Amino acid sequence: MKYLLENDYEYDFTLYGICCHEKDYRLCWAINSNLNLSLSKTKETIDVVFSKKEKNIGVFSVFKHIEKNDLDGLFLVSNKSVYGSLIPEKNHFDYFLMIKTPFKENYKDIINKINAIPFVLTTQEIDVNMLKSKENLIF
Repeated sequence: MKYLLENDYEYDFTLYGICCHEKDYRLCWAINSNLNLSLSKTKETIDVVFSKKEKNIGVFSVFKHIEKNDLDGLFLVSNKSVYGSLIPEKNHFDYFLMIKTPFKENYKDIINKINAIPFVLTTQEIDVNMLKSKENLIF
């Protein structure tokens, strides 16, 4: 007899896709300056196996800004690796900004401030529930 374990996660965060061809640390610095944050690179990364046979593992960097406790905060996550995208259906975005906490600013203001960064091409809000590979955003 075969059992299937299913987990229904709550995706209770706001997600923005950012098109930017700069390095992650440079975008992080600009977002920190424009939004008055303190995003910093974490030791943890998101690792996705793209091919078990060839052992292709994509590594995606994570920057975080923690507000009240260790669960809430803002995260800047890269979407590109050598082997593919973290969210393949949104591969035109280079980074994702994930907001897991009530934020002091209006979300439209956040988009406007990120779009004001000279090397950011565009920022767009993404409906997480419409993503096929949204499980990759659980960390």
